Amino acid sequence: MSSSSHKKRRLRKSSKVDRISDLPDSILCHILYFLPTKLAATTSVLSKRWKLLWLSVLAFDFDSSRFKTSDLFLRVVYSTIYRRDIALPIHSFHLKSRSWDIQKDVNQFVYLVGQRGILNLCLDLSKICRYIIELPTTILSSGTLKVLKLRNLIVGDNSQVDLHLPSLKTLHLNRVDFECHEHLMKILLSCPILEDLETKLCCVMDFQSRFSDEFAAFPNLIKARITEFYIPLSMVCKAKTLHIEVPMFTNCKHLPMFESLTYLKLSLSFKVWYPKWKWLMRMLKLSPKLQNLIIKDNEDLEEKIDECWKDPPNIPECLSSQLKTCRIRVFKGTQYDLQFAIYIMENSKVLETMRINSIRSLDINEKYQLLAKLSSSTRGSTTYPLNFFEGLLTKLWFYSRGGAFSLMRVNELERLLAGLTNFKQENRRLLKFVTQNARMVISYNFLLAVNSSTDTDSNMKASKLLFLVGDYWKKD
Repeated sequence: MSSSSHKKRRLRKSSKVDRISDLPDSILCHILYFLPTKLAATTSVLSKRWKLLWLSVLAFDFDSSRFKTSDLFLRVVYSTIYRRDIALPIHSFHLKSRSWDIQKDVNQFVYLVGQRGILNLCLDLSKICRYIIELPTTILSSGTLKVLKLRNLIVGDNSQVDLHLPSLKTLHLNRVDFECHEHLMKILLSCPILEDLETKLCCVMDFQSRFSDEFAAFPNLIKARITEFYIPLSMVCKAKTLHIEVPMFTNCKHLPMFESLTYLKLSLSFKVWYPKWKWLMRMLKLSPKLQNLIIKDNEDLEEKIDECWKDPPNIPECLSSQLKTCRIRVFKGTQYDLQFAIYIMENSKVLETMRINSIRSLDINEKYQLLAKLSSSTRGSTTYPLNFFEGLLTKLWFYSRGGAFSLMRVNELERLLAGLTNFKQENRRLLKFVTQNARMVISYNFLLAVNSSTDTDSNMKASKLLFLVGDYWKKD
C-alpha cells in the first residue's frame, strides 16, 4: 500500500472526529450562552452527553414568537427552569412575550430567577401589557442585579418596599408607567453606582407637583438618554454621553454644570418654553469638556422669537479648546439657526467637522443663499470641512432626473457649480454624489440643448460646465 493512500485514509478518519464534543463542558456552555434558548435546546439530540448540557447554561432567552401557542411557550419556560439544578445560578434572563394574561407567570419567573443570583433581567412585553402587567417589586431589592431592562409594564406602589439595588449599573425603562413621581424617584435613588440610564416614553400617572433640581447626581454615570421631563437634569449631569429629548426645557438659569460631558445630542421634539438658542448657549457654557455636539430640530416646531440674536459676552470654554464635531439636523434656516451656526464656526478653535442638514421644504434659492452665508463666514479653525447637504445636492439631483434640460437653466447651474468649485476640497462627499449620479444625464441634456441652439454664449457656458463636471468625475 502506498504512503499516499495511507495518508488519505488517515485524513478521512480524522475528518469524522467530533472535535467540538471533546471540549470541556464549561466551554460548550459558554458557546450555548449566546444562542436563543430554543436553539440551544436543539443540541440535546446530538448525543447523550449533550442531552442535558444546555440546561447548565447560565443565560436564557425566551421569545414567544418562536412558539406556536402561548401555552406551549409558558410550559417550555417553566420546564426549563424547574429541570435545572437548583444550585446553578441564572445570570441572564430575557423574556419576550406578546400575551397579556401572564401576570402570575411574570411574578413566578421573576421570583425564581431572583432566587438564583440574577445579574441581567430583561422583560420585553407587548403594548397591551403596559396597562395590565405590574412589575413584582421583589426584584427591586436584588443585591446581585446589574442590568434591568423593562418594556411595556407598570411599576406599582413601592412606598412600603425597602428598595435597594447596590449592584445595578444599567437601567432602561421603555414605556413604563408609574403611579406617581415619587415611585420613579425612589427607584432611581436606590441605584448608587448606576452607569447607564435610559428612559423612553415613560409616563407618570399622578404628576401634580414640580420637583426641584436638587437631587444628587449619579456619581458613576457614563451614559444617559432622557426623553421625559420627569428626570431632573441634576441627576445626569456627570454623564460623559448625554441624549436629551424632552417635551419642554427648564429655564436655563437652573441648569447644572456638566463637568464630564463629551458627547451631547439634543432632540427638540416639542415646544420649547425657553428661547431655544439661549438654552443651547447655556448648555455649551456649562459643558467645558464637550467634544461632539448633535442638534436635531423639529421641522413642525413653531417658535416665538421676541428678541434678536446677541453674541454671548464670553465664548464657552468647549468652543475654545474642545469641540471637534458639530452636526445640526433639520436646519430650518431661520435667523437664529443661521446665527448660531455661524457663531459655532467662528469661535470653535479645534473644530474638525461641521455638518448641516437643511429641511427639504426650503426653496433651492434659500438653500443656496444659506450656503453662501455659511461659507463666507470667518472660521475659528481652518482645518475642518463644511458639509451643507440638501441644497446643491437637491438641485443637482433634480436636474439629473429631469427628462428635458433647458438652456435657461445654464446660468443657474453655473452658479451652483461655481459654489462647488470654491469648496471643492471641503465637499468631497457632495462632489462624489454629483459626479456619480448626475454627470451622465446632465451631460446628455446639455448636448441636446447645445445642438438645438444657435446662442454662442450659451454654448460656451454649457461647454464650460461640461468640463467642470468631467473634471470632478476624474478627481473623485
